[in-house]
Amino acid sequence: MGKNAVGLPESVVFAPAGDQRYRYRHKMGMSPSAEFVVRMDDFVLPFATNVPQGWSAAIIDTGATAIADTTVGYQSSVLIASDGANEGTAFYGTKHIQLTANKRFFMETRFLTNVVADSTIQFGLTSVTATTNPEDLWTTTATDLVAFGTLTASGAVTKMLCDLSNSGSTAETGTVSLVDSTWHTLAIYFDGTYVYGYVDGLLSQTWAQAAATTIPVGVILAPFLGFLNGSAGATTVGHCDYIRYVLER
Repeated sequence: MGKNAVGLPESVVFAPAGDQRYRYRHKMGMSPSAEFVVRMDDFVLPFATNVPQGWSAAIIDTGATAIADTTVGYQSSVLIASDGANEGTAFYGTKHIQLTANKRFFMETRFLTNVVADSTIQFGLTSVTATTNPEDLWTTTATDLVAFGTLTASGAVTKMLCDLSNSGSTAETGTVSLVDSTWHTLAIYFDGTYVYGYVDGLLSQTWAQAAATTIPVGVILAPFLGFLNGSAGATTVGHCDYIRYVLER
């Protein structure tokens, strides 16, 4: 337990001593407080028409679903399935998160899919909250964007996307790849200036393009998660265990 600004006990997240993983969580609050805005969604509440409670809407292609997971061993998660080529689903919240200069932010999700190399997993913040295609949340349709995950054209290696006012930025490749049928914790960290991508607590990507023109600081964005089948068309399944974000006030 730590103490907040008024001296009351409060749960906080620290990386274990000597462990360089999960450094983005260091001294970031677990509970809402005067210092941190916190949301943790474990998806334990019932769904309403394929939309997890507390989220605004879902974009679901033909042949794709997003439902409460009842698979043995995967309860309390979102089950996302797709049986068609380049089909999938995404869900998003309201626009209410703003990256602010010199204020820290991290967002993470725990995800598993059976065919990493033929799946797109992307999550983060987007300016799009009304569209017909799941991928519009993280492609050029999104004027402002911070996202991390995988892209089918790149196989299992992680990719990061950042854009400000359609700057023309390009996806950057990380150093860590995902593994089939394995839980991975993916995270986006903004240290107040630059954006980083993490896999299982290990740094995979440092955004290298000009921060001032590609990172959407001062723009109100919506949290999202998306999952797409690849071009092979085989059935792919994704399990999302939770989504959490912590924003320094």
